Amino acid sequence: MKAYLINLGEHILDSFGVKNITYKCEMKALELDVDTAVPLGLIVNELVTNSLKYAFPKNKKGRITVHLQQKEQNLLLLEVFDNGIGAVFSNIQGSGFGFQLINLLTQQLNGKMKNDTTNGTHFIFEFKWNNNGLNSM
Repeated sequence: MKAYLINLGEHILDSFGVKNITYKCEMKALELDVDTAVPLGLIVNELVTNSLKYAFPKNKKGRITVHLQQKEQNLLLLEVFDNGIGAVFSNIQGSGFGFQLINLLTQQLNGKMKNDTTNGTHFIFEFKWNNNGLNSM
């Protein structure tokens, strides 16, 4: 997953042609099945893309970080955050197609999502984990 998420983030930054944003992937080696890896990659893709579009106006320098880890024995934690201007969501569930996609993918993986826009934008996802795939929460 680490190589996949690093490669994904670098390709997104390249496609936007940005030089003022640093992308960092903080995680240990973690292998996931394709049915888990693809939806996680789509979630990361959408959130990194949104950060590039909205979090850093006027070529403001910034950082986007992706953090994925197995917490405890049965919990997988995904965090995607930036140090940009922070998003304002009146209702994240209804904030456009991208967030509808994120919500659907989170449900597909039987996960829970939280967000915080106090200091940049920070999304936190938790998924039940058994080292062989995801379980229902």
